[in-house]
Amino acid sequence: MEDDERFNAMAEACLTAHEAVIEAGTPAMIALTRALLWQVGQELSQREERRKEALRYGDAKLQLNDPQLPTSG
Repeated sequence: MEDDERFNAMAEACLTAHEAVIEAGTPAMIALTRALLWQVGQELSQREERRKEALRYGDAKLQLNDPQLPTSG
């Protein structure tokens, strides 16, 4: 399983765990799972930014190798 797939599976598990904690957990437990979900969201956002950066870099590198290609917008 690829890293992104593993991370997404873990994120889904965190969401499922949070739902269970909301049903039966204490306020402190709910706060902890909310903090965990916030951190997971931060990581997802950073991964998306890195993916976009890699695509931009790849497009720029491709342009350097073949200036005849149209730029991506």
